[in-house]
Parts: sequence; C-alpha cells; structure tokens
Amino acid sequence: MRRSWMLLLLAGIAGHAGAQIASGAGLVDNDRDLCGRAASKQSLAACTRLIDDKGAPTDVRVLALRNRGYQFQLAGDLDKAIGDYTTVLKLTGDNDRDNAKLHVNRGVAYAQKGDPDRALADYDAAARLNPKLATAYINRAAIHMDRGDDHGAIADLSAAIMLQPKGAALYVSRGAVYAHAGDADNAIADNTAAIGLDKTDAMAWRNRGAAYRVKGDNAKAEADAAEAVRLDPTLAAAHADLALSLQAAGQAEKAIAEFGKAIRLAPTDAETIKARGDAYLAAGDRDRAIADYTQAIGLDPKLTSAYNNRGVAYVGKSDLAHAIADFTTAIGLDPDEAAAYVDRGQAYQAKGEADRAIADYNQAIALAPDNTKALRPRAFLRQAKGDNTAAIADYDRVITLEPKDAEALRGRGFSELTLHRDDAAIADLSAAIALNPGDGLAYRFRSQAFVAKHDLTHAASDDQAALRLTSR
Repeated sequence: MRRSWMLLLLAGIAGHAGAQIASGAGLVDNDRDLCGRAASKQSLAACTRLIDDKGAPTDVRVLALRNRGYQFQLAGDLDKAIGDYTTVLKLTGDNDRDNAKLHVNRGVAYAQKGDPDRALADYDAAARLNPKLATAYINRAAIHMDRGDDHGAIADLSAAIMLQPKGAALYVSRGAVYAHAGDADNAIADNTAAIGLDKTDAMAWRNRGAAYRVKGDNAKAEADAAEAVRLDPTLAAAHADLALSLQAAGQAEKAIAEFGKAIRLAPTDAETIKARGDAYLAAGDRDRAIADYTQAIGLDPKLTSAYNNRGVAYVGKSDLAHAIADFTTAIGLDPDEAAAYVDRGQAYQAKGEADRAIADYNQAIALAPDNTKALRPRAFLRQAKGDNTAAIADYDRVITLEPKDAEALRGRGFSELTLHRDDAAIADLSAAIALNPGDGLAYRFRSQAFVAKHDLTHAASDDQAALRLTSR
C-alpha cells in the first residue's frame, strides 16, 4: 500500500572535517588546505596524497579520510565513501565523540544503497556518541517511517524537535506520521505549529487540510487545501485534496477540474486518476469513470480500488460480465476486502445467480460481521429461497445496527407473515410504514396479516392504501 504522506528529505550528510589538517614532513605544499576545501578534483587528490603518506600523523590521515569520504559521497561514489568512513572508525575506535557526524554520513550512504539495517546501526551509534546531534534522530526517523514504525518515527522526530524547536519541516514530518497512525488531532497540531513558524509552507497547509478532512471538517479542509494551492500551484497533492473537498461539498464539476490540474502536474499518479474516476462515477458519467480507472490500472496494476470501482461502473452499465471480472481481480489482490465480495455478490444477484451471490455475501460477513450491505441482500435471497428463519436472523442483525431501516423491517415482517407469526408481522410492517408511509408493499403485507387475524376492517383499509400507492 502506498504511503499516505510525502516523506520529506529530512537530513543530508553531516558535513566534512574542514581545513583542520596540520602540516607534516613530506607533505605536498597546500595539501592540508586543499583537502579541507569544497569538493573538487584538486581537493580529492590532496586528500588522497595525505592519506597515502605513511609518514603523516594519524590525526592528519583521519581528517583527510573524513573529508575524502565526504567528497566521495557528494559525488555519489557510496562504496568508496563507506570505505573511508569505516577506516576512520577503525583508526579512532567506537567511543570517539567526533565520529557521531561520520556515523550519520555513513548511515545516509547505507540508506542510499538500500541497506536500512546498517544505516539504522550507524544512526544508533551517532545518537549514542552525541545525544544532541539532531541529524541522527532525523535520519533514523526516516528509516522508521519507511518501515511503517510510526511509534519509532514519532519518538525520533520528537527528540529532533526538542533540539531544533524552530524546524518547521520537522513538525510537518511528525504530523505526517501522526496522520499515518490515524491521530488526526496531533497531525493538525503539528502542522499548525509548522504554519506558525513558516506561513509559506504549502505542505503544512496541505497536510493539515487532509487531517481536517479525516475528522469530517470539510470546510477547514477545503480552506487549507486552497491556501496550499495558492502558495504552491505546482503541488499536485494540494490540487487533489482540494478536489476531494469540493467533491464532498457537492461541487462535482469543480472537483473534476481540480483533479485535472493535479493529474497534469503528476500524470503518473494512479491514485489521483482513480480519484477523478470516482468523481466521474458519482456524477453519473460511467464511461469517463471507466476510462480513468483503466488508465490508473495501467499505471498501477495492483490498485485494488480501481478494479473494484470500475466494476461498480460496469454494473451501472449493465455489463455484468466485465463487472464480475473486475471484482474477481480485486478479490485476488486483496482477499480480505469485504466490499469487493459485496459488490460481486450484487453483480451475481443481478445475473440471477443466487447461490454465488449468497456465497459472496457469506464471505463478506465473515470478514465484517456487521456489514449491512451484505446482511440485507443475503436476507432477501434467503427469503426468496424459502429459508425465512435464516432471513429473519439476518434482518434482526440489520435492524439492531440500523433501527430505522424501513426496508429491513418490511422484509422481516414479510418473513414473519410467511411463518404465520401474524402479530410479529404486523408490528414490523407498522414500524416500516411509520418510517416510510409511501411503502405500498408494507401496506399490502400488513393487510394479509390482518386477514389472517380476521381483522377485515384494518385489512380493507390497508388494501385501499396499497392500491392508492402502487397505482401512482
């Protein structure tokens, strides 16, 4: 699953030793000065001469190795950088506090090489040697973030914030981790702190808006996303967030247009293209929705929601074969997604394949026992197959979860009527009618229950109401 935050570049390498190299016998003039300067062919060569001079003091060679490693790292030659850093550590020992920054540098190099375990070990060593070195915590937090360890990332970012309380980017990053952990309140607090430090930080506005949307405060979410777009019109994520807020506010055309801006800025972002497909689907434009879902799938063949929602669009076009194929693919990608079983069950039900539909509803309910979208149609199909006792059990659960579900009350009332439990039927059907006075079927079924009880006056009244309502 793709991360829901944008991982900031939290920290680079910690720097070189500087021009601190003392002269020694046999050294080329100015090598100590050149080695400590900004990276260049001349400075790299000077450092190498100092390192290769066996007569040079150890501290001179150590500083030259630090600086050459740094220069190799800047040039992208990570193996050579790691080699120089490792030699320094062998020469100076594990407890030299001056090596804290070097451990950070080597950790960054390992991380760039895709070796997070060694990177983490270096960041641990850096924090142990110098507990006030913020870059150790910041880079270690990045490893935790990549691994989905929200607790570890928050702890390290909190330590970094204690050391750098005016670092707006640190609050943005910790806010992103809080959001990933489902803590919208702390995400809002951190991004608010970042905005207080830097009102031009578009990402802080964007992330706070996303947290407000999670809390259901669409007005604040829209306002923050709009401010992020104003500050940085090239921030695709902000356009996408603004689009989501506009869609939630019922402004479908504006939402689709905003999604379009996000897609133009990030044309390979499958999730945003899929989100525009959702907006088209909500607006009833199934063909454009299908086109967007298809494009999103082309970019990310494992985007489960794109298959599932394309299946929903196909159902809307009565193309049940393609719909079932998409739902089946979605289930294959995520067998624990109850919604996909519900959707495929509905497609099978529309095809008249009741047994397959019930099997899918059974699976959905096994995954999510309170899923009324599966319980309700399963009750109807069980009822249609003559298993009214099982149907009533499903309707009982639906009504417990949604006491004002008039359709479920009417369905349970009909099953009670079929089982000749006339009083229970009348009670359910009366409740259904109270919730939906326009339900002609409920009147018709209640009339039958009154007939069974020989209450012909009430039966006739219900018959007249049913006739009036169904003849409209």
